[in-house]
Amino acid sequence: MSVVKVTFEGEVRRGRVEEVTYEGLVKVVNELVPVQELVLRYEDEDGDVCMLTEQTFDDFVDQCKGGSLRVTAAGHRGRRGRVCPGKIWRQLQGEVTHEVIAELMVRHAEVAAVMVERKAWKLDRVAWWWPEKVRPVIAVVVESLRDIPEMTTCRAGLEHVLDEELAGLGQAVSDLAREFVVQPVEVQKRVAEALSVHL
Repeated sequence: MSVVKVTFEGEVRRGRVEEVTYEGLVKVVNELVPVQELVLRYEDEDGDVCMLTEQTFDDFVDQCKGGSLRVTAAGHRGRRGRVCPGKIWRQLQGEVTHEVIAELMVRHAEVAAVMVERKAWKLDRVAWWWPEKVRPVIAVVVESLRDIPEMTTCRAGLEHVLDEELAGLGQAVSDLAREFVVQPVEVQKRVAEALSVHL
């Protein structure tokens, strides 16, 4: 039995593998790190980062002689076998009301805020590549928030983004999500209803 140490998103997770085989290692890593499209890497004796595959497994084991099996894992978070949200949305189109969307926004606000904060850089990239598609959406969000005084600061931040050719969009949307989370539920409902109707 050998100790397995898996680094994932800066965090080290520890497990044990009964038999030191490629399949055994992958099984243990899958249990420690629930991701899709798992990619494993290791550092060789020269300090180079190498992809861990069945073909490189023997070299990897040689590097670990007498010590833990240390790997770095990467992949997409999520549950295996999960249906793509886009597919679900297409199947439900026409059946989901604005009220249902608003309720989901309120119920999952905290999770959404964390995700938006982590992916703010992706919003900036999308804005840079497709400004003609992003600009109208942001304009609708700004207009939707116009009659909700509790969201004035966030609305002003989004207006500034529109004035600055969408620069800083990720941060502005992250600020909006954080501000939404700290509002009382009644305000959250008003914001969610306004956004769901207009988007």
